[in-house]
Amino acid sequence: MAPKTMKAIQIQQYNEPYHISEVPTPRPKPHQVCHTDPMALNNEVGCINFDSVCGTCTDCKAGLPIYCDAPLMKGITTDGAWAEYMAADARFLVKLPDEMEFKVAAPLMCAGISIYGGIVRADVRKGGSIGIAGIGGLGHLGAQIAKCMGYKVAAIDVKQSALDAVASYEHRPDALILATDPVEKSLDKINGMISSDYPGLDATVLATDHPAAFELAAALTRKHGTMVLLGQPEKGSTLPYQTVIYKDITLVGSLVADTVQAQELVELFHRNRLHVEITEWKIEDAEQMRQWYLSGTSGGKNVVVMGDNL
Repeated sequence: MAPKTMKAIQIQQYNEPYHISEVPTPRPKPHQVCHTDPMALNNEVGCINFDSVCGTCTDCKAGLPIYCDAPLMKGITTDGAWAEYMAADARFLVKLPDEMEFKVAAPLMCAGISIYGGIVRADVRKGGSIGIAGIGGLGHLGAQIAKCMGYKVAAIDVKQSALDAVASYEHRPDALILATDPVEKSLDKINGMISSDYPGLDATVLATDHPAAFELAAALTRKHGTMVLLGQPEKGSTLPYQTVIYKDITLVGSLVADTVQAQELVELFHRNRLHVEITEWKIEDAEQMRQWYLSGTSGGKNVVVMGDNL
């Protein structure tokens, strides 16, 4: 039986240090399960970052609950998962392979489903080309995932170190594009890896918030290609009409993969032994983790490991 209270990392005020609190242990609501439920005991599961959905809006009724008009999102509009216990909506559970560690699965439930959903929404034919712009927490996963899905992959980043890291993985990209290079040089690299009537990539997936990346991605996307927008620049972004309108580029917004796609991702990730770059932290080190992230020197994903599992 779970204790009445638990430790949890909380944001008590925006842009202030993380706080370690003693809070009530959650009790499952309708549609929810906890670690004591038979389903959770018999299967190791992950939960994508939805706490619940309304079930009555147009998208919920159409089987698109990730676009619910009134969702509760873990860590955003309701309590998240940086705690010793968590109740999860059974409708958003994903079964994990027996050999997959929780610390590996955790980044897949947010970063993983975000980049996978974007790659799927690009709707590129197998054997086509995809650029992943931003090789950070999402992008280092996306470059490997796209490669295993049968695409020619260009990794795009402003940091050479990020490109070097993703190039060291078993499922490495076909081209490494340094964002500070001239566009002509980058297009030469891309055109050297593809076989197409049009120069440039079939699609680019924006996995960065940097506004300049949007303009570069538009320049590297071929005529009649697709740009998938995942990044959310604080002040928005602008795109030059010459490389969008005159190239007939389709702009697609993408939130996250749904539960079925999340299950596909977990199985693809495990089957191909993909790599996730993680840094492990104890719950007591939450503020140190935040400061390290804000310093801009961190890479991959930060994972809070509870109890004696670190």
